Amino acid sequence: MSRVGRKTVLTWIVDDYKSHPVRFCTEVVGMISNLMASLILMWYSPNPPMFLAYIFFLLASVLLMGAAFSRKSFGFTAMYITYLGIDLIGFIKTL
Repeated sequence: MSRVGRKTVLTWIVDDYKSHPVRFCTEVVGMISNLMASLILMWYSPNPPMFLAYIFFLLASVLLMGAAFSRKSFGFTAMYITYLGIDLIGFIKTL
């Protein structure tokens, strides 16, 4: 990536944080939650603790759905609503 490209991306990230700090933090926590669920699946494979993984997946879906709705993004909002439904069904099946 060129120096101009990096600067543009970093400026965009800082501007996004400054304009909507709550949404920005919500997205970051949502992404970290998804990463944690994936790491749980990877670390404990082939028999991961799905109850714990689904908690992180559900948290990520709710947070990222809220952020997508805040951005007025129909596609991402619909996608995270779908993920939330899928994860809820999986979570209930682990009980």
